Amino acid sequence: MSKQRFLSLFVLVAAVPLLLAFVMLKSGWYQAGVNNKGVWFEQEVRLLPAITPPQAHWRLVYLQPTRCDKACEAVEHLMQQIDLALGRKQDQLDLVVLTEQPVNQVTKKPQMSFIQRSFAGLTAGSLIIVDQQGLALLHYPLPDVPEQLPLSGKDVMADLQKLLKFDRGPT
Repeated sequence: MSKQRFLSLFVLVAAVPLLLAFVMLKSGWYQAGVNNKGVWFEQEVRLLPAITPPQAHWRLVYLQPTRCDKACEAVEHLMQQIDLALGRKQDQLDLVVLTEQPVNQVTKKPQMSFIQRSFAGLTAGSLIIVDQQGLALLHYPLPDVPEQLPLSGKDVMADLQKLLKFDRGPT
C-alpha cells in the first residue's frame, strides 16, 4: 500500500465519524442527557439560614399552601417516606415545612421542622431541595392528582441520592 493511499484512508476513517457526529449535533438528532429530575432555579434563592456542621447537610422543604388539605397531608407523608427510604443516610436530610401561617396553628408532625416564613415568588405546594448554605437548588412542582404523587417522590429521591452520594460535607 502506498503512502498516499494509507494517508487518505486514515483521514477518511478519522474524519467520517467526526463529520457524522458534527452533523447529528447541529441538526438536532442528538439531545444531551439530563441527570436531574427536578427543575434548577434560574437565580440564586436563599430560602433558609445556613446550618452548622453537626446538623444535616441537606433539607427537603415543602412550601405549604395557606390551607392544608388532604393533598398537603399526602405531601408531608411523602416527605416522611423519602426520609425513611434514605436508610442510613437519613441523618443527612432534614425535613422542613415552610408555612405563612403562625406555627402554633399548624398540625405538627414528628421528624419535621415547621417554620413560619413568607415565600413570595415561589409556588406554594412544591418541594425544594436546599443545601447547607440555605440555597434552594432544585424544585419539584407537584401534580394535582394524588395518584401521581409517588412518581414525584421517586424524582426527588433520585436527585437526593445523587446529591448525598457526592456530598463532601459542610464547606
